[in-house]
Amino acid sequence: MDKTDSGTVTKVLTAYAVRVFAEYKLGGPDFVITGVGMSAADFASEVHIDYVTGGITVRTWSYLFSALRNNIRDKLRSSARKTTDHVPMNPQPDADGNPGRYLDGFPSSAPSIEDRLCEESYKNRIRECVKDKPPLKELVEAVFDLDLRKPQEIAETLGTSVDDINLRKRRLERLLIKSGAQTVTS
Repeated sequence: MDKTDSGTVTKVLTAYAVRVFAEYKLGGPDFVITGVGMSAADFASEVHIDYVTGGITVRTWSYLFSALRNNIRDKLRSSARKTTDHVPMNPQPDADGNPGRYLDGFPSSAPSIEDRLCEESYKNRIRECVKDKPPLKELVEAVFDLDLRKPQEIAETLGTSVDDINLRKRRLERLLIKSGAQTVTS
């Protein structure tokens, strides 16, 4: 995997993304998901960039495929996709002179900066605690980066047993309690 050139990685990931699109009965390689604005190639590029920049440190195809599948699934479930409404930025007034709907009147539904910083800070503290402990670091990356929650999914992705994942979870809990990183401050 480490010796595979960048173009090949992108092609393989794009082909896999097209396959995942087909599983969800979406269009072909040029299909763009409404409300998200991403195609199969966009998803593949996003995962490849994470891989190249070190956001994804596990260097296996199965891990990259899991990350790609999870990204697509998450975007398909996103509220942006379900609630997309096309609203013009510069509306033309109707016959009565009413401007109609336009973007400036809508409040932002994004989480506040304080909430995002708190979550990022929490994740960074946990990553710092496990940086020198490879088995725990893999577990944390699977949960944070791939959004895996079930021990069976994590075990399949990391190529280990469910019992090993449960053991790692207990070790991680003890480490976080010992370091004090388990508490989230608001």
